Amino acid sequence: MSSPKEPWAEGFDAGPPMRESLGRLVDSNGGRDEAENDYFESSNDPQFVAIETAQRRFRGQFRRRLRHLDAEKRARDTDEV
Repeated sequence: MSSPKEPWAEGFDAGPPMRESLGRLVDSNGGRDEAENDYFESSNDPQFVAIETAQRRFRGQFRRRLRHLDAEKRARDTDEV
């Protein structure tokens, strides 16, 4: 099953929260890069965390829905034969 919104939903992160990888990046160079420090600090913003969490949830729900629709379609196709 496919959807026109599938590429958009697949663009959302599925791995660990971005804050963890940004923290490792900042630690790896001792916090000398101001841009990296700013990105890390912005990842602590509650709104950033809420949006990232919502996107991850939506991606998972979207993929489950597509799998469910695909399974229903296969079941209908086998019943018709």
